[in-house]
Amino acid sequence: MLFLAVFCGFLAENQREHMIEHQREKQYMITMLEDLKADIPLLNGTINNWNDVSKSIDSVAEAISFPIASSDLTKVYRHINEALNVWSFTYNDRTITQLKNSGGFRMIRNKEVAGKIIAYDQFNNDAVRNIFLFHSKFYENATPLRSKVLAENIITEIYNLYENTPAPYSANPWIDSMIKKNNIPLPNEMQTSQMFEFRNSLIALKRDYDSNMTWGYEQLKRLMNELIQVIQKNYHLEENSF
Repeated sequence: MLFLAVFCGFLAENQREHMIEHQREKQYMITMLEDLKADIPLLNGTINNWNDVSKSIDSVAEAISFPIASSDLTKVYRHINEALNVWSFTYNDRTITQLKNSGGFRMIRNKEVAGKIIAYDQFNNDAVRNIFLFHSKFYENATPLRSKVLAENIITEIYNLYENTPAPYSANPWIDSMIKKNNIPLPNEMQTSQMFEFRNSLIALKRDYDSNMTWGYEQLKRLMNELIQVIQKNYHLEENSF
Protein backbone atom coordinates (compact mmCIF):
# COMPACT_ATOMS: atom_id res chain seq x y z
CA MET A 1 0.00 0.00 0.00
CA LEU A 2 2.84 2.36 0.84
CA PHE A 3 4.44 1.66 -2.50
CA LEU A 4 1.13 2.33 -4.28
CA ALA A 5 0.69 5.61 -2.43
CA VAL A 6 4.22 6.73 -3.32
CA PHE A 7 3.70 5.68 -6.93
CA CYS A 8 0.40 7.56 -7.16
CA GLY A 9 2.04 10.62 -5.65
CA PHE A 10 4.79 10.42 -8.23
CA LEU A 11 2.23 10.23 -11.04
CA ALA A 12 0.30 13.19 -9.64
CA GLU A 13 3.48 15.28 -9.35
CA ASN A 14 4.53 14.30 -12.85
CA GLN A 15 1.11 15.26 -14.19
CA ARG A 16 1.27 18.59 -12.38
CA GLU A 17 4.69 19.35 -13.91
CA HIS A 18 3.36 18.54 -17.38
CA MET A 19 0.42 20.89 -16.86
CA ILE A 20 2.74 23.67 -15.75
CA GLU A 21 4.99 23.11 -18.78
CA HIS A 22 2.01 23.16 -21.12
CA GLN A 23 0.83 26.43 -19.57
CA ARG A 24 4.30 27.93 -19.97
CA GLU A 25 4.47 26.66 -23.55
CA LYS A 26 1.20 28.39 -24.41
CA GLN A 27 2.34 31.59 -22.70
CA TYR A 28 5.50 31.56 -24.81
CA MET A 29 3.36 31.24 -27.93
CA ILE A 30 1.18 34.15 -26.81
CA THR A 31 4.20 36.43 -26.36
CA MET A 32 5.71 35.13 -29.62
CA LEU A 33 2.57 36.25 -31.44
CA GLU A 34 2.75 39.62 -29.67
CA ASP A 35 6.35 40.05 -30.86
CA LEU A 36 5.50 39.11 -34.44
CA LYS A 37 2.43 41.31 -34.65
CA ALA A 38 4.35 44.26 -33.24
CA ASP A 39 7.10 43.69 -35.82
CA ILE A 40 4.83 43.58 -38.88
CA PRO A 41 4.04 47.34 -39.00
CA LEU A 42 7.72 48.11 -38.30
CA LEU A 43 8.82 45.92 -41.20
CA ASN A 44 6.17 47.39 -43.50
CA GLY A 45 7.30 50.88 -42.50
CA THR A 46 10.93 49.98 -43.24
CA ILE A 47 9.96 48.66 -46.68
CA ASN A 48 7.95 51.83 -47.44
CA ASN A 49 10.87 54.00 -46.36
CA TRP A 50 13.29 52.05 -48.56
CA ASN A 51 10.89 52.39 -51.48
CA ASP A 52 11.00 56.17 -50.99
CA VAL A 53 14.80 56.02 -50.98
CA SER A 54 14.72 54.01 -54.21
CA LYS A 55 12.48 56.61 -55.88
CA SER A 56 14.81 59.43 -54.82
CA ILE A 57 17.82 57.53 -56.20
CA ASP A 58 15.94 57.35 -59.51
CA SER A 59 15.30 61.10 -59.36
CA VAL A 60 18.96 61.91 -58.70
CA ALA A 61 20.27 59.51 -61.36
CA GLU A 62 17.80 60.84 -63.95
CA ALA A 63 18.78 64.44 -63.16
CA ILE A 64 22.46 63.78 -63.87
CA SER A 65 23.33 63.95 -67.56
CA PHE A 66 26.36 64.65 -69.69
CA PRO A 67 27.77 67.12 -70.39
CA ILE A 68 27.27 68.16 -66.76
CA ALA A 69 25.97 71.55 -67.83
CA SER A 70 22.81 69.77 -68.99
CA SER A 71 22.23 68.20 -65.56
CA ASP A 72 19.38 69.36 -63.33
CA LEU A 73 21.50 69.98 -60.24
CA THR A 74 18.58 71.58 -58.45
CA LYS A 75 16.68 68.30 -58.68
CA VAL A 76 19.78 66.42 -57.55
CA TYR A 77 20.01 68.54 -54.41
CA ARG A 78 16.27 68.27 -53.74
CA HIS A 79 16.45 64.48 -53.56
CA ILE A 80 20.00 63.69 -52.43
CA ASN A 81 19.28 63.52 -48.68
CA GLU A 82 16.57 60.91 -49.11
CA ALA A 83 18.50 59.08 -51.83
CA LEU A 84 21.32 58.40 -49.37
CA ASN A 85 19.16 57.81 -46.33
CA VAL A 86 19.47 54.46 -44.53
CA TRP A 87 16.80 52.36 -42.84
CA SER A 88 17.07 49.05 -41.05
CA PHE A 89 14.75 46.52 -39.43
CA THR A 90 15.60 44.66 -36.23
CA TYR A 91 13.20 41.98 -35.13
CA ASN A 92 11.86 41.70 -31.58
CA ASP A 93 13.68 38.68 -30.11
CA ARG A 94 12.17 38.93 -26.61
CA THR A 95 10.41 35.55 -26.62
CA ILE A 96 13.04 33.76 -28.73
CA THR A 97 15.76 34.88 -26.32
CA GLN A 98 13.73 33.57 -23.38
CA LEU A 99 13.22 30.25 -25.15
CA LYS A 100 16.95 29.95 -25.79
CA ASN A 101 18.10 30.99 -22.33
CA SER A 102 15.60 28.96 -20.30
CA GLY A 103 15.68 25.80 -22.36
CA GLY A 104 12.14 26.60 -23.37
CA PHE A 105 12.44 25.03 -26.81
CA ARG A 106 12.13 21.59 -25.21
CA MET A 107 8.64 22.59 -24.03
CA ILE A 108 7.42 23.17 -27.58
CA ARG A 109 5.76 19.87 -28.39
CA ASN A 110 4.82 20.81 -31.94
CA LYS A 111 7.89 20.25 -34.10
CA GLU A 112 6.52 22.35 -36.97
CA VAL A 113 6.14 25.36 -34.68
CA ALA A 114 9.60 24.88 -33.16
CA GLY A 115 11.13 24.51 -36.61
CA LYS A 116 9.51 27.68 -37.94
CA ILE A 117 10.59 29.70 -34.90
CA ILE A 118 14.18 28.51 -35.37
CA ALA A 119 14.04 29.24 -39.11
CA TYR A 120 12.65 32.74 -38.45
CA ASP A 121 15.38 33.47 -35.90
CA GLN A 122 18.14 32.18 -38.20
CA PHE A 123 16.87 34.17 -41.18
CA ASN A 124 16.95 37.38 -39.13
CA ASN A 125 20.41 36.74 -37.73
CA ASP A 126 21.97 35.42 -40.91
CA ALA A 127 20.26 36.43 -44.16
CA VAL A 128 18.74 39.79 -43.14
CA ARG A 129 21.87 40.93 -41.33
CA ASN A 130 24.22 39.86 -44.13
CA ILE A 131 22.04 41.42 -46.83
CA PHE A 132 22.08 44.74 -44.94
CA LEU A 133 25.86 44.57 -44.43
CA PHE A 134 26.34 43.85 -48.13
CA HIS A 135 24.07 46.78 -49.03
CA SER A 136 26.07 49.02 -46.69
CA LYS A 137 29.13 48.52 -48.90
CA PHE A 138 27.29 50.14 -51.82
CA TYR A 139 26.25 52.99 -49.52
CA GLU A 140 29.81 53.44 -48.27
CA ASN A 141 30.96 53.64 -51.88
CA ALA A 142 28.41 56.31 -52.84
CA THR A 143 28.74 58.73 -49.91
CA PRO A 144 32.41 59.74 -50.43
CA LEU A 145 31.70 60.33 -54.11
CA ARG A 146 28.82 62.63 -53.18
CA SER A 147 31.26 64.91 -51.37
CA LYS A 148 33.41 65.15 -54.50
CA VAL A 149 30.66 66.25 -56.88
CA LEU A 150 28.19 68.13 -54.64
CA ALA A 151 28.57 70.91 -52.09
CA GLU A 152 28.05 69.49 -48.61
CA ASN A 153 27.10 72.91 -47.23
CA ILE A 154 24.13 73.03 -49.64
CA ILE A 155 23.12 69.49 -48.66
CA THR A 156 23.32 70.49 -45.00
CA GLU A 157 21.22 73.63 -45.50
CA ILE A 158 18.51 71.59 -47.23
CA TYR A 159 18.67 68.92 -44.52
CA ASN A 160 18.27 71.55 -41.80
CA LEU A 161 14.91 72.52 -43.30
CA TYR A 162 13.56 69.26 -44.70
CA GLU A 163 15.72 66.55 -43.12
CA ASN A 164 15.60 63.50 -45.41
CA THR A 165 12.35 64.45 -47.11
CA PRO A 166 12.82 65.70 -50.69
CA ALA A 167 12.67 69.49 -50.83
CA PRO A 168 9.53 70.83 -52.56
CA TYR A 169 9.60 72.53 -55.98
CA SER A 170 9.02 75.83 -54.21
CA ALA A 171 12.58 75.53 -52.81
CA ASN A 172 14.09 75.64 -56.32
CA PRO A 173 14.98 79.38 -56.37
CA TRP A 174 16.67 79.11 -52.98
CA ILE A 175 18.62 75.99 -54.03
CA ASP A 176 19.56 77.61 -57.36
CA SER A 177 20.98 80.61 -55.54
CA MET A 178 23.16 78.38 -53.37
CA ILE A 179 24.39 76.42 -56.40
CA LYS A 180 25.52 79.65 -58.10
CA LYS A 181 27.53 80.60 -55.02
CA ASN A 182 29.16 77.18 -54.64
CA ASN A 183 30.75 76.10 -57.89
CA ILE A 184 32.75 72.87 -57.63
CA PRO A 185 36.43 73.92 -58.08
CA LEU A 186 37.43 71.08 -60.41
CA PRO A 187 38.49 70.92 -64.06
CA ASN A 188 35.53 69.99 -66.25
CA GLU A 189 37.04 66.64 -67.31
CA MET A 190 37.64 65.55 -63.71
CA GLN A 191 34.21 66.74 -62.61
CA THR A 192 32.58 64.78 -65.44
CA SER A 193 34.51 61.63 -64.51
CA GLN A 194 33.59 61.86 -60.83
CA MET A 195 29.95 62.67 -61.54
CA PHE A 196 29.78 59.65 -63.84
CA GLU A 197 31.25 57.48 -61.07
CA PHE A 198 28.80 58.93 -58.53
CA ARG A 199 25.82 58.25 -60.78
CA ASN A 200 26.99 54.68 -61.30
CA SER A 201 27.35 54.17 -57.55
CA LEU A 202 23.75 55.30 -57.04
CA ILE A 203 22.49 52.93 -59.73
CA ALA A 204 24.39 50.06 -58.07
CA LEU A 205 22.94 51.04 -54.68
CA LYS A 206 19.41 50.95 -56.08
CA ARG A 207 20.00 47.68 -57.93
CA ASP A 208 21.11 45.99 -54.72
CA TYR A 209 18.02 47.24 -52.89
CA ASP A 210 15.64 46.26 -55.70
CA SER A 211 17.08 42.74 -55.79
CA ASN A 212 18.75 41.59 -52.57
CA MET A 213 17.09 43.73 -49.92
CA THR A 214 13.63 43.50 -51.43
CA TRP A 215 13.97 39.71 -51.63
CA GLY A 216 15.13 39.55 -48.00
CA TYR A 217 12.24 41.63 -46.68
CA GLU A 218 9.67 39.70 -48.74
CA GLN A 219 11.03 36.41 -47.42
CA LEU A 220 10.94 37.78 -43.90
CA LYS A 221 7.28 38.80 -44.30
CA ARG A 222 6.47 35.32 -45.56
CA LEU A 223 8.20 33.66 -42.59
CA MET A 224 6.43 35.97 -40.15
CA ASN A 225 2.98 35.28 -41.60
CA GLU A 226 3.58 31.52 -41.77
CA LEU A 227 4.75 31.50 -38.15
CA ILE A 228 1.72 33.48 -36.99
CA GLN A 229 -0.64 31.10 -38.79
CA VAL A 230 0.96 27.90 -37.51
CA ILE A 231 1.02 29.16 -33.90
CA GLN A 232 -2.61 30.28 -34.04
CA LYS A 233 -3.67 26.97 -35.59
CA ASN A 234 -1.81 24.65 -33.20
CA TYR A 235 -2.44 26.60 -30.00
CA HIS A 236 -5.96 27.78 -30.83
CA LEU A 237 -5.01 31.42 -30.41
CA GLU A 238 -7.29 33.75 -32.32
CA GLU A 239 -6.89 37.51 -32.69
CA ASN A 240 -8.92 38.30 -29.57
CA SER A 241 -7.51 35.56 -27.35
CA PHE A 242 -4.25 37.25 -26.34
